[in-house]
Order: sequence, then structure tokens, then C-alpha cells
Amino acid sequence: MICSPRGGVSEPVKVHYPIPASIVDRAVMPTRPQVEPLTVQVALVMPSKEISDRLIYTFFDLIHPPYPVINRLDFSELYKQGKASPMLLHAMFLSTFILCDDSLIQAAGFSDRTAARKFHYLRAKTLYDVDHETDRNAIAAALFLLGFWWNGPEDQKDSWFWLGCATTYAQSLGMHRSAAASRWCPKKIALRKRIWWSIYTRDRHTAACLGRPCRIRDEDCDIEPLVESDFYFDDDHRNPLIITQREYHTAYVIEMAKVAEILGDIVIGEYSPRRPSSDRYNADRLKDRLQQWEIQLPRCMQKALPDETLGAAFWASQLHLAYQNYYILLFRPKAIGDLSPSEAEGDIVARRAADSITRMTEDLLAVGAIRFSQMHIVPAVFGALSIHTLVICRKDPIRRQLAGNKSRQCILALSELAKHWPVGLWIMKFFVRLMRRLTGQGSALSAGPIVDVTSRIANDSGESEDSTLRESSRSSTAMFHNLDHPVSGYNQQHDTDNVQPPNTERSGMEEQQIPDMFSWPNDQVGFDSLWAEDTIDVDLLLQHGLCPLLPANFGAVPPNTDAFNPQGQA
Repeated sequence: MICSPRGGVSEPVKVHYPIPASIVDRAVMPTRPQVEPLTVQVALVMPSKEISDRLIYTFFDLIHPPYPVINRLDFSELYKQGKASPMLLHAMFLSTFILCDDSLIQAAGFSDRTAARKFHYLRAKTLYDVDHETDRNAIAAALFLLGFWWNGPEDQKDSWFWLGCATTYAQSLGMHRSAAASRWCPKKIALRKRIWWSIYTRDRHTAACLGRPCRIRDEDCDIEPLVESDFYFDDDHRNPLIITQREYHTAYVIEMAKVAEILGDIVIGEYSPRRPSSDRYNADRLKDRLQQWEIQLPRCMQKALPDETLGAAFWASQLHLAYQNYYILLFRPKAIGDLSPSEAEGDIVARRAADSITRMTEDLLAVGAIRFSQMHIVPAVFGALSIHTLVICRKDPIRRQLAGNKSRQCILALSELAKHWPVGLWIMKFFVRLMRRLTGQGSALSAGPIVDVTSRIANDSGESEDSTLRESSRSSTAMFHNLDHPVSGYNQQHDTDNVQPPNTERSGMEEQQIPDMFSWPNDQVGFDSLWAEDTIDVDLLLQHGLCPLLPANFGAVPPNTDAFNPQGQA
């Protein structure tokens, strides 16, 4: 099918692509186990008090700060009385098991993170299906948290589905409209604003990540922006399970909501089939808006090197990773070479943004904080990898070598993110295969790194460059060696559909062991074919799955590939 979208696009755009025969032959997926519906009685069973307390503490430590959708005071009182919403609790536990320590997963009686997430997802879904919950704010919060569910590419009710449910439900409650003239108390208005802007931010992030249209239209909304007073009415200093809201938590949410509005205009202006002609969507104007947003950032959200704590520097890095990714979305190259002057200028902006993302993820890796990163970091690293890949396809041998090493750093970051956000695993697997194809090395890439060049412009730690290069070489070699084998552990079909509550008779907090990079359980029932050696077709994904990050004519291996393979690997 060939069509020419209206509004500023004169060249025919191919929007449908034939599926290669190799993909068609593998299109029949294995029979997935039938999921028996859970009973309400089963769904109402909760973990032990000890495990629930630990999960709730972790939730308010890691999940609630960026997405404050719960009134902490009201929740605290209801939880003490044993009257907290079961649907909301399961949704909270689902999201908590994404980022919590492995020791908590084991203490809860689960074999792995996937089983823990699925256990609580099915119970929250069951209670939603039978309309068990009646509190409207609890329903909106639970639907939002269910939006973090993602089990595999074949899911029908995935993150996009549940975020859509949350958006529609919030709009039905009028959360997108101003309540300044209402008779509601300030606390109720503040909570509604927090829920709405959390949904709004995720709507923009998910639309940009998945290439979907934004569900929320700005012209339909007149709700006021978030302010600091919206965040402190529900502080509960009496309950040790409720983490105190810090200034940098508040600043992060407010600034992320602001920049999400710009992201929505980037998605609409750059990627809509019928691109609006309004100056609001002009690339230069959007760039100016991004720069003005960065200038006005409060001091606690200005970029700084993170440390082992999840303090202001960590949350600032989460904000700036998203910010740099928006430059890539705005200025991603539409061709590998022969760029016009304006395109060349945009290409420089995109490459600088990709380099910045790579350095920030390296800093997070160095202090072990990347495992706590939010979901929007996955598409940010994906965007950086896409730009590095384009540079590899160009003629400059030095830049190609540097881009190869930066790509390896990004893949290492994705390997860590994938332990908590499963979608990162799919992206990582694809880029490893793509790198092998571009370098002409095939599976021989596991024999060693492409080039021994550190991805950092300057060595901030003061260590010798030789030791840094050797360490980078060893880690890269090990990483690509592991990727020659099918990666398991995600999309597992554990029998968690009708299981009884997990055994919690384990010892208390155990010393956490650092797992191997790909040491996930070997259970691949249901999605083995996804990780088969040839399942991910590079040509198909280059032309469709990565659009619009990669240009339509992408895929030609640059000449003199030997320059990119100095060690002469076959």
C-alpha cells in the first residue's frame, strides 16, 4: 500500500511492508497455556503482613515519588485497619516487583520477577473485571499502575491497553478539567491533579516509545499545572512505611509534566501522518521550548553526577535522559548521507543528545543505580543506539569506531534495564544482531570487542586509560559472548494463574547477591520462537519497527568495513 499523507509531505511514503517469508514460516506461535479465570476469593488473598509491609515501603520509596497517584494519609489509615483496596494493593505490588531487590522476591516465595509480577497482575485484573472496587480515585490509581504491566509482544492487555483504560476513566471523572471553581477541598483537587498529570506524562512517553498517537489532546484540557502545594498535604511522618516527600521528588514530577507537554507536540509535529502546519509544531520553535525548559530548571534538577543514593542527582538524571531523547525524536536524521545544511545541523544535535544519553547511562551503571531507573529510560537508550547505528553506517572510520563502542555501552545498559523492564530485552537482542550484521562479523562478534576505544571523552575517575580500555574490552567480550545464547527469564508461562499465595516462610532480609548479567531462570514455555536465533528479522525491523528513528533507506553496510574490524575477525 502506497499513500501520500496530507500536509507538508510531498514524497510517497511506504507505510505497509511485506513480511519476509522467513517470518511468515515462523508466524505460528506455540499454543499458549489457557489461563483459567481466578475467583474473587482467590484474588482477595494478600501476602503476609511482613511481606506486604516491605512491598509498601518499597513502593513509596521507588514508585510513588515519580508517580504520586495515592493519598498517603488515607491509604496509611486504611492499611492499618485492614481496609485498603485489594485491587489497589495488587496493582501496587505489581509495580513494586519491577524494581525491588531480588531478596524481596525470594522472601515473597516467588522464583523470579516475572512470576511475582504476573501473580499480582492477574489478581488486580480479576478484581477490576468484577467491579470489586468502588472508590474512584483508587480505581484510577490502580488502572494507572496496571499500565506498567508488559509480559510479551503478544499481549493484548499490555501497557498501552491499561494506560488507555486509566486515561478514559480519568476523563470520565473530569480529571482533565479545572476544578478551581468547584466546592471540593484542596486535598481532593490536589490528588486529582497528581493522578491526571501522572497519566498525561505516561501517555506522552508511551506514545513516543510505541509510535502511537497521543490519546490526550491538550485542547480538551484546562486543568491547572502542578504546584508544590499539591504534594505535601498527605505527608505521614507517623508511619514508617511512608517515605517522606523530598523537594527533588516534587521538582521531578512538576518538571517532567512540563516537558511532557513539549514531547506531545514533538510526537504530533514530527510523526503524525497529517502533520499540522501550525508554528507550534515547528522544529526550531520546539527546540527553543526545550532549551527554555532546561534553563528554568530548579537547582535540584540540574544535571549532576549520580552517586549510590537515590537523591537529587539520580532523579535529575532520569529527567535529563528523557530530555535528551526528545532532541533525538525531534532531529533524528532522515538519511544516512547527503544531508542539507539544516539536516546536518539537526544531525549534530541528535548525535550530541545520543552521546549525552550514553554518558549518563554509563554514570548510572558505574554507581549501580541504573537498576532503579524508570521505564522511559529504555526508549531513551534505544534512541541513542539508533543514532550510534547511523554513524556506524557512514564513511568516517574514527566516528564509526567510536559509535561502535558507544553502542556497546548502551547495550550493556539495556542488559541491566531488561532485568526489570522486559521490553528492554527485545530491543537489546535486536541491536546485537544488527551490530553483527553491520560489522560483517556474524556470531564471531563474541570473540572480542569491535574496537578498544572508551566511550567517555574524558576519564572522570582518574584511572589510567589503559586499565579503562582493558576493562571495557573484557566486559564487552563477555557481554557479546553471553548474547550468543538464547536469553530466558522473561515472558515465562509460570503456573501463577491459579496458584495459592506463595510460601512466605523464609528468613528475613538476606544479603543480596549480585546476579550474572543473564542469569535468569530457564523457563521458555510460550515464547521460545521469539528468541530463536533468526526470529528477529533485521530488514523488517529496520524498515518498519524502528521507523521513524531510522531512515527508509537504512541498511546498506558501509564500504571498507574492515576499518571497523581492526582485529581482522571473520
